Amino acid sequence: MKKVLILGAGFGGLETATGLAAVMKDGYEITLVDKNDAFFVGFSKIDVLFGHRTEAQVKYRYETLRPRGVRFVQAAINSIDTEAKSVATTRGAFSYDSLVVALGASLDNDAVPGFVESGAHEFYTMEGAVRLRPVVESFSRGTLLLAIFKPPYKCPPAPFEVACQLHDLFVRTGVRDAIRMKMVIPTPRPVDKPDVSEGLERFLAERKIELIPSTTITSVDAAARRAVTAGGGIDYDLFIAVPVHTPPQVIKSSKLGPGFIPVSAKNLETAIPNVYAVGDVASIPVGDKAVPKAGAFAEDAARTVVSDILRKEGLAQELVKFNAIGACYLELGGGQVAKVNANFLGGEKPQLSLEGPSPELLSDRQRFESSRRDRWFKLG
Repeated sequence: MKKVLILGAGFGGLETATGLAAVMKDGYEITLVDKNDAFFVGFSKIDVLFGHRTEAQVKYRYETLRPRGVRFVQAAINSIDTEAKSVATTRGAFSYDSLVVALGASLDNDAVPGFVESGAHEFYTMEGAVRLRPVVESFSRGTLLLAIFKPPYKCPPAPFEVACQLHDLFVRTGVRDAIRMKMVIPTPRPVDKPDVSEGLERFLAERKIELIPSTTITSVDAAARRAVTAGGGIDYDLFIAVPVHTPPQVIKSSKLGPGFIPVSAKNLETAIPNVYAVGDVASIPVGDKAVPKAGAFAEDAARTVVSDILRKEGLAQELVKFNAIGACYLELGGGQVAKVNANFLGGEKPQLSLEGPSPELLSDRQRFESSRRDRWFKLG
C-alpha cells in the first residue's frame, strides 16, 4: 500500500487530495490532516468582519469532503521526521511514501513589542476578525491606524481592501468625518508593479486615507497609543495591524526549516525527495523574489504536485507546469469589487494587472468561492 500524507487542508491540501483521489484507487492510501474541523476561503474573514456573513455561513466542514478515498484526520502536527518518513500528531503517528506540506503561515503577534498590549487587533485569522468586528463598529472618533508590519504576508491586497471597507463602514454609520484614517506600509509602494500600486493608492486617496510608505513600525507603546518607528512615531486611537508571518513552529524545528520551505519552481519538491511544499509555507523563487502567498497560487501549485506524484507512480505522462497564476479580490464597499490578476511564471516575466472596480466582479468573487466549495465539498 503506497501512502500519500498531506499536512494542511487549505487551498493547497484540498486540491492535492482531490486531484490524487481522482486517479489513485486500489493500492493507495491518501490521508489529509488538519487541526481544524472546517475550511473557509481567506476573503470570507473580511465578510465576517464587516457583517456581510456569519462565521457559520462561510465555513465548510471537512466531514463533508467530496473526494472519495481520502481519509481526513483532525489533528495537530507535533513533529516531522523526514528520515524516518513519519509525522507525529495528536492522533498518533503517520508514515508516508510521499509527503505534501501545506501548513500555511503562522502569525507571530509577539514579534513587534507592544502589539499584544495594544489589543492585537488583526483580521488575518477568523478569531481576529470576529473579535475586531465590535471594535470597529463602536469606533466613532479619532485616528485609526492600519499597519503592515513586514512582508511577506498572505494576500497582499487584503489590507487595502480592509482600509476601503472601514471607510465605507464609517460613512454608512455617519462617523467618517470624525475619523482620521492612516495606513502604514514598510515598502515604497503597495506592490512591485507600478500601475497596480497606482490603482491601490488611488483607492486610498479617493477615500481620504493617508498612506505612509517606507515606514517600519518597530514597537507599539500601548499606554501612550503610539506606534514607534525609526523616525519617531505615529499616534493613534485604534491600532489594527497585519502581524508578522512566520513558518509554523513544526517546520522551524524540522529539517525542512527553519524558514519558509524552499522548493523547486518546476515541481514544488523540496531538497528531500518525495517531500513537497505548497502554499504559504513554501518559498517559491521568482527571480530575486518569491511567489506571493495566496490561496490561488497554492491551488495552482497543488496541480503540479499532483501531476509529479502521479508521474512517478506511472499514472500520468507529463508534469503540469506551475505558472503561479491566480487572483486576489478587493471588495471596496458600495458593491464595488476590484481584482488583481497575476501570472508570475507563465510568461517571460511576471505579469500583474488590476481589473475594475465594478459591480460585476462581485459575482466573479462569489463564483470563485462557490466553484471551490462544489469541487471539494458535498453540501446539502
